[in-house]
Amino acid sequence: MEIINVKDIIGKGIAMSTEDGEKLFTSLYKLLKEHKSIKVSFANIDILISHFLNEGIGKLYEKFEDWDVLDKVIEYTNIDSDDLELLKRKVIPTAKNHFKGLEGREKLDISTFHD
Repeated sequence: MEIINVKDIIGKGIAMSTEDGEKLFTSLYKLLKEHKSIKVSFANIDILISHFLNEGIGKLYEKFEDWDVLDKVIEYTNIDSDDLELLKRKVIPTAKNHFKGLEGREKLDISTFHD
């Protein structure tokens, strides 16, 4: 399993901007294309907003069609319970709703993933 530390990716403890979200997205996307399970650590992130999460994580649901696999191969750690709820109850469901029916997304096969 690959560990992605959000603070290391964006270089600060405030996760707010589109640009920083894009950095996270790029890192996650690359690992998913390599069929690697991911643990995303929000350690030392003091401020986290939905705009960042939409860009960094929600956008993955645009790229891949196998959302159940995506949900299983990405784990979120060291995240405040309110922020985790925001991610799981707003950001991800909104992305799924927004991108449903989109053609040409990449497939993920759970059997090809490794730790």
